[in-house]
Amino acid sequence: MKTIAIIDDDIHIGDMLREVLVQEGYSVLRAYSGTEALYLLSQNKPDLVLLDLGLPDMDGMDIIRKTREWSSLPIIVISARTQEKEKVQALDAGADDYITKPFGTFELL
Repeated sequence: MKTIAIIDDDIHIGDMLREVLVQEGYSVLRAYSGTEALYLLSQNKPDLVLLDLGLPDMDGMDIIRKTREWSSLPIIVISARTQEKEKVQALDAGADDYITKPFGTFELL
């Protein structure tokens, strides 16, 4: 079973993502802050990360950069930030893809 880490401080979006992914047969890990995310990623080594950039204690860009120091695990940014510059910065920092909120479950899967 593949494991996906959801890093998003929005409880409703995180719960929706978890529900969809569990129904598709994935195991899901959750983090609600950057600090929690970095610990979760280093301890669990998921197969994929779904990362919101707007977290309460740090910017998601920092999580991408710090994770890239020790891992090449796939990171998909899921963010309400729609500026082209922000998307390019996330991809340049090491994100593998960028999905803009709101999005549909078919797009995510």
